[in-house]
Amino acid sequence: MTLIKTRRILSFAIFILFVLLFAGAEKMSAVLSGILPPLQFVPALLRTLTRPDVVFLAGLAFILLITMLFGRVYCSFLCPLGTLQDLLMAGSKRLGLRPAPSYAKPLNVLRYGLLALTAATALFGSLSLVILLDPYSLTGRMLTHFLQPLAAHAYNLFILVLKPFDLYLHPKQTTFIPLAVGAATGGFVLLVSVLAIRHGRLYCNTICPVGTLLGLLSRSSVFHFALHPKTCLACRRCESACKAACIDPQNAAVDMSRCVGCFNCLDACSSGVIRYQKRQRQPKTSRWSPSRRRLILGAIAAASGFWALNANLRECFSARDAGANPAVTPPGSISAQRFSQACTACSLCVSACPTRVLTPTLTAFGLSGPLQPKMNYEKSYCDYECDVCGRVCPTGAILPIGLAEKKLTQIGEAELLKDICVVYVDDRNCGACGEVCPTHAIRFTEKETILYPEIDRQYCIGCGACQLACPTTPRSIVVHARPEHKKAQKYIHPETSGESRTSSDQDFPF
Repeated sequence: MTLIKTRRILSFAIFILFVLLFAGAEKMSAVLSGILPPLQFVPALLRTLTRPDVVFLAGLAFILLITMLFGRVYCSFLCPLGTLQDLLMAGSKRLGLRPAPSYAKPLNVLRYGLLALTAATALFGSLSLVILLDPYSLTGRMLTHFLQPLAAHAYNLFILVLKPFDLYLHPKQTTFIPLAVGAATGGFVLLVSVLAIRHGRLYCNTICPVGTLLGLLSRSSVFHFALHPKTCLACRRCESACKAACIDPQNAAVDMSRCVGCFNCLDACSSGVIRYQKRQRQPKTSRWSPSRRRLILGAIAAASGFWALNANLRECFSARDAGANPAVTPPGSISAQRFSQACTACSLCVSACPTRVLTPTLTAFGLSGPLQPKMNYEKSYCDYECDVCGRVCPTGAILPIGLAEKKLTQIGEAELLKDICVVYVDDRNCGACGEVCPTHAIRFTEKETILYPEIDRQYCIGCGACQLACPTTPRSIVVHARPEHKKAQKYIHPETSGESRTSSDQDFPF
């Protein structure tokens, strides 16, 4: 089997696994989340920095090693966005929409400028550019915001078809995607699609900071592509097969900083003029401009200095300015600020959440955290018996704290608005909030056969079940975020004589 066929089969298989990771069942996502994200550059890097893990550290080392040895092969078979672009290019070629590829000069000012700006903003405490441009996170949002809801709707329609045959299945709850978030993700889908169809891997070689960074390492890779002009027939087949537009037959050169290691050129060249071989030592040339090196290193050094010395500047870029009503973040995120500074908005937690309470937002975390998710209690609630978001989060933004600790983690506090509550306003029983509270934080005081609800905040964990169950409009019980999560008290039932009641007795009634 040739290298190009091996690469195609491997990249397609990995892409299908990514589809299952984001659009599959919760258990499948939990399993695949320990396999695929460690092999993605940004999640592996952030996890290594925020919460070192052997698997993610090994994944990061593997990516760097194969890049130093073979060039940017990561972009050919490990990156899901790269495979998606390859599929778009192949489809557009069959339909006659894609022009014949040809060599294009690199847009070095743009790509190195974006890399320096992305690194600088990250050091300042804002992952905004990482969120928008990272190929893994962008692919995750595409699959979660579009493919998963589409698959859920198709499944629910299939259930309706089965009903006349007395076959009944539980419908799937769809993820709520706000219109603004869908439009933002759709804009990037359009951008990547147009660039792939018209210009091949231009997004990878000009906009993607991961591609640019790995391209810098690929300049010195052990193996590289080389042209041998003495035997060249000037057929330019290699140039027309290059999806990265990095082969310059006229000057017998291959730009290894843009080459994604697809091996298409080897398959296209019938005379063996272009070869994949071990790099031979050559005298230094002026192709790598010292001024460009000084620009990049100077920008990163300056950003590092500001980040290290100016805490106030970091605070300015943080999630502190997200608004008067801060977003509730999942258990295990510790605080809204820490969550925003570690989350790349890949939406894996959104797709894996069984109750679909996590909703991607546009500006809930301020300018530093576009498209990051929050707990949306108007649509659902946080399941008391679930901790899947912490188990699937690849960057450490949501820590895997365990179910027992999760049940006592206070991410918010419920507030009872007595001027809206039907019990206080109309003097009639309701009790919806108390029936669904899993921690016994809502008690009732009986006055003339009317049960009046009260909230004991020491037991409230802010799961949002009460807010969702409240029948009034607007809700008469709402959950407010705790910027810093804390531990709630564990409720001990009076009948147990001081013994803790087991969590298995605390199931939701719906």
